[in-house]
Amino acid sequence: MNLIDRYIAEVGRHLPEKNRTDIEAEIRSMVEDMLEERGGHDEKVIVETLEELGDPKSLAAKYAPPKRYLIGPGWYEVYLQTLQRVLYIVLPIFAAVTFILTLAKEPLDFVDALGNAFGGAFEVGLQIFFWITVVFILLERSDEVPGEAIERHPQKWTVAQLPEFAGKRQISVGEAMTDIIMDLFVLLWVVMPVVQSWLQGDLDNVLFINPELWNVWLPVFLVLMVLNLIHDVFKLKIGKWTPALTATNVILCLGSIIYIVALVTTQQVINPEFLRTLDPEQIARLRDVSTWSVWSVNITAAIIVGILIWDMVNSIRMARKLNEQPELVVANKNVS
Repeated sequence: MNLIDRYIAEVGRHLPEKNRTDIEAEIRSMVEDMLEERGGHDEKVIVETLEELGDPKSLAAKYAPPKRYLIGPGWYEVYLQTLQRVLYIVLPIFAAVTFILTLAKEPLDFVDALGNAFGGAFEVGLQIFFWITVVFILLERSDEVPGEAIERHPQKWTVAQLPEFAGKRQISVGEAMTDIIMDLFVLLWVVMPVVQSWLQGDLDNVLFINPELWNVWLPVFLVLMVLNLIHDVFKLKIGKWTPALTATNVILCLGSIIYIVALVTTQQVINPEFLRTLDPEQIARLRDVSTWSVWSVNITAAIIVGILIWDMVNSIRMARKLNEQPELVVANKNVS
């Protein structure tokens, strides 16, 4: 694929599909006319012509129709995928936890417990819907396209910035965005109760997570989560399981597994003071409070470890697939 083809393909990537073919043909004709005026089709003239036209994204913006939507076609599928993934993961977990805690605190009224679980899940769902929608509206207004929202380009555009080919992503934008949002959700879930107690001056507030873990264990957890967040941002940017990205993923997964196993086998995760606020008589059918808390933590940890193992194995498998693909990229000629 020559420079002109790559340039026009890059312009087309930023255009609505409806008008893409016609606009690409118009730009190709314009480039050919400019080359004829300059009297040649050698590489130097082509480079000068394309660099005069400038950044393909900026050129596409001149041809694109004005935006009359909150979230356009470029981001809409990613928006739906991200929203669905986050809702499918967060809401069932939130509803289940709310249901169990309601049964633990109040008389065994399953109707009330179900009502609290569904009502709370509905409110959380509205919050998730609102904030994810706001994020994607801002992304739409940023004039970026999926996969480029975190890239930064130099001020002056050159043909050296043209992508070699529009390679298919192994890691979808929706998948990467979901991972990023889940990382942020977990970080906020751990940190916000402490911050809220501090801001309200209610440092005696009984927290769900054992406050003694803040000595070492929770700071280590926050470091792991921040590293995972950075890793997921690179997943969004790169889109393929490269050797470096795969190695980082394996290291983070192994580190997280070791951390989780060590945490649940040596520490009490749920705050004992929180357990004392429950009424053991009202949760007799759920067995002893301490036994229930240990089992719930162990089951949750086992599920997370299983997900991490699957993620690690899947990344290695996808990296091998990428390695086995035939070389599709035509080497770039040196352009000065």
